[in-house]
Formats: sequence, structure tokens, C-alpha cells
Amino acid sequence: MQRALRFAQSHRTSTYPSTTTRWYSTEKPKSPHAQWYSDVLPAMVPIFLLGSAVYLGLQLAQTRLSHQKYMTEARERVDILEAQIDALQHSREKDAESPPSQTSDKSKWRLW
Repeated sequence: MQRALRFAQSHRTSTYPSTTTRWYSTEKPKSPHAQWYSDVLPAMVPIFLLGSAVYLGLQLAQTRLSHQKYMTEARERVDILEAQIDALQHSREKDAESPPSQTSDKSKWRLW
């Protein structure tokens, strides 16, 4: 029993809860900053990945919607321009069918 008690006392860890070194360890204890980073940084990796995935998904959706809006507006503009072209061609054909008016080709004002 005494032997087990001595074994337990010799393999006891430090009394400070923040350090993980043992009395017989040759490693230096971690600084508070290093301990904080080793505790917090691994937990932040999944949060960073999830946030990045959400951001990129929303950016893709915004880009796609913006492109669809641009294409709709461009199609509307093309339809308007095609209607104007058809109207102008129709009026040109109408003017070509009617006989030209009889006007004198001579100009009344000349330089010489």
C-alpha cells in the first residue's frame, strides 16, 4: 500500500489547471497566449469554413440574380429597338409606294 502511495505521489501532475506539463516533464509550460491559441484556434476552423461557404453561396446567388436581371433588361431593350426598326421599315415601304411630289430640282439660291 505504501508502495502504491509513493508511486501515485511521484506521478502526480502539476497543481496548476492551465498547464498540462507533469513534474517530471522536460518541456517548458506553454505561455498563456500559446495556450489560448491552442484552445481557441482549432474550434474556429469549422466556423471559418462554414462562414466562407455561406458567404460564397450568397455571392454566387447575388451574381446569378444580377445577371438574370441584366439579361431581362437587355431583352426588353432589344424588343423595343426591333419594334422601332419594323415601324421605320414599314413607313419607308409606304413612302416608296406613293408617287414622289413634283418639285423643281433647281435651287433658287446659287453662289454663281
